[in-house]
Amino acid sequence: MATINYDRFGEKMESFALLNGLHVDLIARPSFHQTDGILTTRFGSVNTTFTVDEQRKTYPSGIAHFLEHKLFEKEEYDAFDKFAIYGADSNAFTSFTRTSYLFSTAENVGECVSTLLDFVFSPYFSDQTVNKEKGIIGQEIQMYEDDANWQLLFGIISNLYPKTPLTADIAGSVQSIQAITPAMLYECDQYFYRPSNMSLMIVGNFDEAQIKEIIKNATAGSLASNDKLNLQRVNPGYPAIVPFAERQMDVQRPKLALGVRGEKEFLPAERFKVKIMLQIILEMLVGESSADYQRLFDQGLIDNSFGYEIQLEDGFQFVDFYLDTSLEQIDQAAAELKAIIVNAAAKLTEQKPIFESMKREFIGRAIKAMNSNENIANQFDLWLYGERTVFDVPATIERLTFDEVVDFADQFFDPAKLTRYQILPRGDQK
Repeated sequence: MATINYDRFGEKMESFALLNGLHVDLIARPSFHQTDGILTTRFGSVNTTFTVDEQRKTYPSGIAHFLEHKLFEKEEYDAFDKFAIYGADSNAFTSFTRTSYLFSTAENVGECVSTLLDFVFSPYFSDQTVNKEKGIIGQEIQMYEDDANWQLLFGIISNLYPKTPLTADIAGSVQSIQAITPAMLYECDQYFYRPSNMSLMIVGNFDEAQIKEIIKNATAGSLASNDKLNLQRVNPGYPAIVPFAERQMDVQRPKLALGVRGEKEFLPAERFKVKIMLQIILEMLVGESSADYQRLFDQGLIDNSFGYEIQLEDGFQFVDFYLDTSLEQIDQAAAELKAIIVNAAAKLTEQKPIFESMKREFIGRAIKAMNSNENIANQFDLWLYGERTVFDVPATIERLTFDEVVDFADQFFDPAKLTRYQILPRGDQK
């Protein structure tokens, strides 16, 4: 067991691994009323093809998300109902690389932890329940197929990582989920829902000794980490980027996205720092207080629909920019944004005087985020960032130098790795 002390903030994190391999992090905060827990497995939408003991396995797109849905439903109860009895909110989500199960409560913390571990580690699937879920998830997929913003995101991803599992909707397609069977779900559960492939974090007001005992007892029957399973993931790699693509949908205004792909692999400690650097860089380049944002806004080239997001994962990374625009201005908006992106280092150099104040602003945001146990738990990712938490953000920012941020921007925002995707109103063509 290890204790990580955050003396600056009067906080500490207890970290340990059970004999079965489950990694546990506990942050006790007695002055808080709320407690949040999150149990995560390294199984996401991109993990449809992998090898187990050198045997290739391939599963339908959407199986990770499907498994997430089905784990809540047991033969005798529904986990959502159990959490509600204890006065807790519960939820789950599947991303490209992980699936997480969460609860938030102000009471009955022990019971909530037991319920979380029990339903996740006790799979139950039948032909009847699986077939019923296909209809439910199929409706969810169709809803996203009509969501232009969602399609814009996957359009730019398809340009950045063409013909890879990343291009498939996280929930899969109506067609792909029809192939999912209980046997497939049990197999993926066996491969990925092993304690040694999972982590548990609990943050809030709880009795540490009690919670440790509950965790050990609840997982006592789970597979031990020394049960050999040679599982090798297949990363998307770096296929040739598609420089431009478009489609038509029933939208009122055209939608534009620009994306840029990073191609350097980082260790967890580096990745934590890289994400912070990217957040600061993008705020300086196109944040609402930046000169270029104001200029483009005043020219009517961007509006409140403009935004950006960072995808930084083990095996792939990209930044995308998106906005609604007009058919007459879409090319100019794309050209202006491209000029900012490919000249990021020079643009940052012009803003050197505000760098230290920007650092202070981000430190302030990080300290504010410490007020939320939910935020602390949800932002933690053992495999992506190692044992780093929100409490590590201020010191990481303080150590950043202007020159290293500029050098990183110059390396990351490579013009050769830039692509454009757009959605036009049906019937319009460029």
